[in-house]
Order: sequence, then C-alpha cells, then structure tokens
Amino acid sequence: MKTITLDEEAYARLKSWKRKPKDSFSSVVKQVVPVPGTMGAMLSFLDSQPLTDDEKDRILEETVNGRSTVKENPWT
Repeated sequence: MKTITLDEEAYARLKSWKRKPKDSFSSVVKQVVPVPGTMGAMLSFLDSQPLTDDEKDRILEETVNGRSTVKENPWT
C-alpha cells in the first residue's frame, strides 16, 4: 500500500471513473492508466475503453501534450 496526495480536481476526476460504489481507487487506476509501453499500446488501451471517439482523442492529446521532455519517455 502507498499513500498519494491529490488536489481536489484530480480527486474529482479519479472519482468520476468509479463505475460502482464499491470500486476501489486502485481498481480504477488499473483500468484507466495503461502500463507504460508503446504508443500502439496506448491506442489499444483507449480502444478498449467505453469512451466516445472525442473523449479518446482528448485523452490521447492530453497524454501527448502532458509529457515532459525532461523525463524519460515511458512509451519507448
């Protein structure tokens, strides 16, 4: 077990992904956050989610734009 700190907006976003009241945040993270890999793995992950194409496009764009150029690239 690890403890993490989230601001209110991050908490609200994470909570909104819960499908059932008894879902744990760990189960939500495992469903939503892909294992680091290739961009193809990210696209496959998004295709497996019950999201509209616009939502998938937004997530993909946020992911790409949010990557730091300083950190190691987790997709390679």
